[in-house]
This record gives sequence, structure tokens and C-alpha cells, in this order.
Amino acid sequence: MIRGTWSLTEPLVPVNIPATMIRVGAEKGITSDVLLQNTGISPEQLSDPSARLTYQQMLLLAGNLMRDYPEETLGLDLGKAININQFGMLGYAILSCADLRSALRLGLKYHSLVDPAFTFEVVDQGDTTAVRLTSHIPFEHMYRLMCDVFIAIFATLARFLTGKEIDAREVHLNHPMPGYADEYQHLFNCPVLFDQPRTEFIIDSVLLDTPLAMADRATAAMAESQCEEILARMGPKEGIVAKVRRILLSNPGTFPPVDVVASHLATSTRTLSRSLQDVGTSYQRILDEVRKEMAIEYLRNSSLPIEEIAALVGYSDPSNFRKAFRRWTQHAPSYYREERGL
Repeated sequence: MIRGTWSLTEPLVPVNIPATMIRVGAEKGITSDVLLQNTGISPEQLSDPSARLTYQQMLLLAGNLMRDYPEETLGLDLGKAININQFGMLGYAILSCADLRSALRLGLKYHSLVDPAFTFEVVDQGDTTAVRLTSHIPFEHMYRLMCDVFIAIFATLARFLTGKEIDAREVHLNHPMPGYADEYQHLFNCPVLFDQPRTEFIIDSVLLDTPLAMADRATAAMAESQCEEILARMGPKEGIVAKVRRILLSNPGTFPPVDVVASHLATSTRTLSRSLQDVGTSYQRILDEVRKEMAIEYLRNSSLPIEEIAALVGYSDPSNFRKAFRRWTQHAPSYYREERGL
């Protein structure tokens, strides 16, 4: 299973997807100035194809768009608006693949070229295959948006790549049925089930052999080689700090102790502590950073009371959370609410 490792503060997100968010908002009369407010994103960044944004900026942009978007179907609308060209060289490689199976294989291998946090897996279930979202964002409103974007992208791109109707057998969503449930039926033309254990798109396995309309073996090989070179230039594989962060982010609110994290990493607590010390950090420092990032995002992007935010980041006593938050940021939690005028 491929898991996402994302950081709120590292510039990892290509500008293509944020630019699509701006465009979708503009179609509903929301100006870019409004959407970019308090995000730290400049129009110049969005016009620079080599620029990358942080997830913190992405979450703030998404929060602004969710606040002002006049319809509940934002996630589905975003997914339908994203096209293969926005995936850069990976999109070019996918476009040239022989069939859907090859396209999914490339997507799995090189997804980090587009968005390291947006990850999925392909599960062979015999007569059916599940294309399953494996990303985890510990902010419920954003996770629900991501689920809708994921399934809409898959359905839209599968039809575009093959030139045929690639209907799912079922679509499963890991959230309650919303008021716009009929929109899913219109998009997928199959049973859509809510409150499921996971978000996934289940198709007949035979459909993975559907040829792509623009298949070209030589072009696919060249484009994949380019993807490999780009991936190599992006640096080494996931380091020890990223691995610890990944485990913590997959258990928001119930963060495991260091010995459990060490066990997940198939090492001892002493070895893990020494490895973290070698790169200038510690388990507690990483845990505090994750808690701080989550708390700031909840404060900026939700109206949850402080008591609930404290519990969501692992503090049963709100007063202890306030003390820790001031230690992390030199500010009281109310400072981040006042930024938004709440």
C-alpha cells in the first residue's frame, strides 16, 4: 500500500491544481483576489509553471473556495475540471499508455510528481478491481472534499483516455450521504454507497484492458524515462523524519507513543531515538510540530471550539493545550482566530 507523506510547510504542490481551483471559482463569480486572501500565494506564483506551494497554502486556498462557493458540489466540480495536461510529464506518459492498466501502474509509480499527498492503490479482487484512495488529511472538511475530487478525477479521466464510457460497478465513499447525492448518480451511472470503510472506485477487472485512444509505445517509453529522471532529481526516498510524521498523521488525535512508532518501523525505540538525534530532532519535537500544524489549521479553517481542537490534537485538558500552543507559537490560540476576524 502506498501512503502519502505530506508536510504543511514544505513547497510540494505544483501550481496546476491551485490554478484550477482559481478557475473553478471564477466560473462562479469568485475573484482570484478573494480566493488568494491570507494564503501567501501571489498571482506571479500561479503563472510560474516551476513554482510549488505548501499544503498550508493549499488548505487556506481550499478553505476560501469552500467558504464562498455557492454549491455543495465543489469537490465533484474540481475533479471534473482537472485534465490530463495538468499532470505535466506524467500526464503525457499516461496519455500514451497502451491501456488503463498501464496508466494506473504509471500513476502509482510517479504520483509524487503531481501531488505526494494525493495517493491511491489498486487492489485486484478477482472479477473486480478497486481503485482506492489512501491519502489521509486530518481535517474532516478537507478530507471529504478530497474524496469527491478523487472519484471525479478517476471517472472523468478514464472516459477521456479511452474515448469510452468506463462505468464503475460501484462507488464507495467514506463519508455520510450529502444533500447532493443525486449528482453522484449523474456522474457515475452506478450504485453509490456512503458511510463505507474507504473511498474507492470498483470496476470490472476486464475494463483495465481497455486500450487508450492515443496509445503510442515509443512515446510512452520516452515519457516514462523523463518521469524517472524528474523523480530522481527530487531527491532521496522518504527519510526517518517523514516516516515518523506519516505514522503520526495517520493517527490524528490518538498519537501513538514512541515505542509503538518504532515497532511500526521495525526497529527499537533506542535505535529510532538515535536515528532522529542524528538528524537533529526527536520524537517529541516531531509530535509537537504535527500537533502545532494541525491546531493552526483547525483554528484558521474551522469554527470548532478550542476544547474540541485540543481533543483533536491529543489534549484532554484544554488548559494544557493552551500552554503547549503558546510554547509552540509564542501566541495564544485566539491569535489565529483573530486573523480571520472570528
